[in-house]
Amino acid sequence: MPKLSKFATMLAEFSTQGWVHSVKFSPSGDKLAWVAHDASINIVHMDNHDTVIRCLTPSLPILTVIWASENSVVCGGHDNFPSLFNIVAGESVSKGIRLDVKEKKAGGGMSAMARFKALDRTGDDTKDASLDTTHQNSIIELRVVKSDATGNCSQFSSIGMDGKIVHWDLDALASSISDLKI
Repeated sequence: MPKLSKFATMLAEFSTQGWVHSVKFSPSGDKLAWVAHDASINIVHMDNHDTVIRCLTPSLPILTVIWASENSVVCGGHDNFPSLFNIVAGESVSKGIRLDVKEKKAGGGMSAMARFKALDRTGDDTKDASLDTTHQNSIIELRVVKSDATGNCSQFSSIGMDGKIVHWDLDALASSISDLKI
């Protein structure tokens, strides 16, 4: 990158679809990632401004991004859970892996009498209207809590519109989720 002659010099300009919600440099400063309201993840290597790696996700709009390592990002937004995306061979972004995996509870079903009472009282026989995610509303911010000397994130936190601040341990998640590669 050439030496800049003065402050506030534009380094590069990239086109994107939709509003840009979050922008972050990689731990080395060689890559730039941004997420937009069209649920896209965009990554550019600062040595080659001509090639933008763009991944349009099937999710709801993404609001925030952090780097988990030099080749992976964690994103969160209106889906209410963080997802990890890997950069594959510097040319594409892999499908996101959901980091908020809930364990299914065994048993604990409603009795027939309780089901009919709930149906009569509310018109609905379900007893719990909460989502199957830790956050019950959009994730608006992700922050690195702990990283090593090379910038690889081992712990991060998420802040949701539901008022929750959740602490995530990537090392523990990597051991419990089979497809997770950071």
